[in-house]
Amino acid sequence: MSLSWLPWPTRRLHTAVQSKSTWGYVIYRTTYTPESDATFPAVVDLLNSYIKHGLYSECSSSQSTTSRQTDPTPYHEVWARHDPVIMDDPSQFNGASADAIQAHFKSWTRAQEKRGCSTAYRMCMVLDERSLRGLANFPPPGEDSDDEKRGHPIQYVTVIETQPDSDDEYDSFMGG
Repeated sequence: MSLSWLPWPTRRLHTAVQSKSTWGYVIYRTTYTPESDATFPAVVDLLNSYIKHGLYSECSSSQSTTSRQTDPTPYHEVWARHDPVIMDDPSQFNGASADAIQAHFKSWTRAQEKRGCSTAYRMCMVLDERSLRGLANFPPPGEDSDDEKRGHPIQYVTVIETQPDSDDEYDSFMGG
């Protein structure tokens, strides 16, 4: 079956998951408080729901911009292999700086490649106290209206690149 109709980054992910590769962002936790213990898993779930929503929105968008029905099977196959890597070690990451996270991430990525687990990781996410607080009560995708968006302060997670000068915008699509 030809998947030439898939957008290039999704086609690349689909090809990777056919070989049983997983994909997803590496997420570092850098705060360890009783409040963050409760919030962290929920925020990871929220981020994953936005990633899933983005993937399936692409599928819906493909259907609306083409005259034919888009087969959702490749999207299901890609999503089934989504498996973010969670770096959650207070002895290493509690209060860690962006430079420390970047150094660890670069080292970790090289180690994965040496074990034969080739990764295309070029960036990781960092969930610190501020991002956890900001995202703790953020609505899941599809549950916010324009009025609600205006009422929310800007939400963010820190993203650290291993190769910040790289021009390859697709190399790190959705952590794949």
